[in-house]
Amino acid sequence: MENQNQETQKQQRKELTLRQKRNMMYFVEATEKILKEEGIPGVTIRRIAAEAGCNSATLYNYFQDLDELILFGSVCFLRDYLLSLARHLEPEMAALERYRTIYRCFNERAFRFPEIFYNMFFGRYSAKLGHVIQVYYLDLFPEELQGLPADVREMVVRGTLVERDQVMMKSLVEEGYVAGDRASETLEIIVALHGSYIHRACLLGSSLDRPLLEKQFLHIFDYVLAAARPGETIRGNRDQTV
Repeated sequence: MENQNQETQKQQRKELTLRQKRNMMYFVEATEKILKEEGIPGVTIRRIAAEAGCNSATLYNYFQDLDELILFGSVCFLRDYLLSLARHLEPEMAALERYRTIYRCFNERAFRFPEIFYNMFFGRYSAKLGHVIQVYYLDLFPEELQGLPADVREMVVRGTLVERDQVMMKSLVEEGYVAGDRASETLEIIVALHGSYIHRACLLGSSLDRPLLEKQFLHIFDYVLAAARPGETIRGNRDQTV
């Protein structure tokens, strides 16, 4: 089923020639290098073209604009996160522990490069991320998904964090960790919470205590999921048991 979904996604996108893939990879890898050395402010069309050894006008044959290329270059920052997932996820893990592990591994990278991750998932051009991620993983660098569990691969090739978390939220409901009628709201709360913590990491800059911030996020993460369990009482105008 997963392979069928990936083939369908490929068919829905414009098929790339080998030459197009190769040239796109040059530009993406050049952008990645500049991002790692200087961050987003250091990325310009001229710098990328010089690093890739190509004419700057050629870039627009493959990318809409600089912002889209920055998104492509940013996806590489997920590489260590995926390697960490492959090491820490176990087949016998319950859905709750898998979900917690996914966020713990994600935040180890996101809080290290908060500006990159915030721009990628919550920034002005994050709506393009779904398309960018599918081209990146399904066309340009499919080897980066090798060795990952099927549900994690499915989660990764989705665009927004809401779309990604839907894969795990379904498992949480099926295993009885989250009430079905609270799954959607719980997911949105967690994603919004996560965005606020990455933004906080951006603001703290060099004074950021990453282990502390990771611990604080997981504390609230656990609290939100505990409140979403079947049978928990919601306080509002009237007590309501879910």
